[in-house]
Amino acid sequence: MNLIDNVTGPLADDEPTPPFPQDLTKWALFLDVDGTLLDIAPSPDAVIVRPELPGLLSSLSEALDGALALVTGREIAVIDRLFDPLKFAVGGIHGAELRFPDGERRGAPPHPDLPRIVEDLQAFARANEGILVEAKGRAVAIHYRLNPELGEAVEACVRGSVEKAESGLEVQPGKMVVEVRPGRADKGQAMIAFLDEAPYLGRMPLMIGDDWTDEAGFRVANDRGGRSIRVGRDKRLTEAHESLADPAAVIEWLSEMLIHAALMPEKN
Repeated sequence: MNLIDNVTGPLADDEPTPPFPQDLTKWALFLDVDGTLLDIAPSPDAVIVRPELPGLLSSLSEALDGALALVTGREIAVIDRLFDPLKFAVGGIHGAELRFPDGERRGAPPHPDLPRIVEDLQAFARANEGILVEAKGRAVAIHYRLNPELGEAVEACVRGSVEKAESGLEVQPGKMVVEVRPGRADKGQAMIAFLDEAPYLGRMPLMIGDDWTDEAGFRVANDRGGRSIRVGRDKRLTEAHESLADPAAVIEWLSEMLIHAALMPEKN
């Protein structure tokens, strides 16, 4: 199923600020990174991690008894560099690689056609200004934020290259980016893998994300009686039920959630 097949509708411009969970011990928190915790940058390596963010994520993980995971299109190794020296549970490359809180790693080997696809996209980038290719081992992304007029040409190039490959790969458009990733990997499947294990087991999922690739995560959160929060106020169709304006609003909301949880009386 395509990630956007079941989107339900746009969120309102005046969507209220989401309420805080009443008891964090009943929740598992899943967070996208780029566009959710970090502002989108002209290139992937130009993002800025706010100084307070690593400590905030660490405190959230502690308050949730470890039931926090970052679900992202980035590689786990890149996430570790961004949040060094902290290491979180991560669903990397849209779930193609997983690291659990105890350090266990899971993931399928790279698709055999991926190196050839990377070469195709790099050739396209050399012939066109403002195009960046991000090879991720198990996936590849081609960014056109610096030349948005080439969006259709970029997607056509990607689809043409993937059509020549064996089955097992999927094309995933995003915000000024088109990715090639394993066909059975998405953020929803990553969340399910975490939710089947302690400390996530038996908890309701709270998913926060901003892009098409997060819709699969919103779907899992909704299906499991949890909550889905989309970052951004645009009119795009989404399965998310709540929204926050931007990464700054996300960080503020998460910080206040921690304060709120600390002020809640303990239940016997």
